[in-house]
Amino acid sequence: MPDEKEKPEGEKPWWAEAVKDLTSAGLATYFMTEESVRNYLRERKLPKEAVGLFLDGMNRRKDDLYKVVGNEIGAFLSKLTDSHSVKVEAKISFEPKKGAKKESK
Repeated sequence: MPDEKEKPEGEKPWWAEAVKDLTSAGLATYFMTEESVRNYLRERKLPKEAVGLFLDGMNRRKDDLYKVVGNEIGAFLSKLTDSHSVKVEAKISFEPKKGAKKESK
């Protein structure tokens, strides 16, 4: 690996592109499944250690996000039910589709 001082002007160090890829992947992880993220990182040909660390961090961040959202929803519903009653009404029906054949058993 050449010394950073020997690089021509304007050329970025090797790790700059990796950091850029990890950052863009990090933003996308909230909208992707873990397997999609793994495939994306494999395509980028990042070191396995970096991929592992990234996935561990991603899972912790997702868990933290779910925990915060769950706590906020729970606090909101708790405050709401202090001053309001809850009424749930449901109707479930199965109706034949127009033009559908009837099955006989």
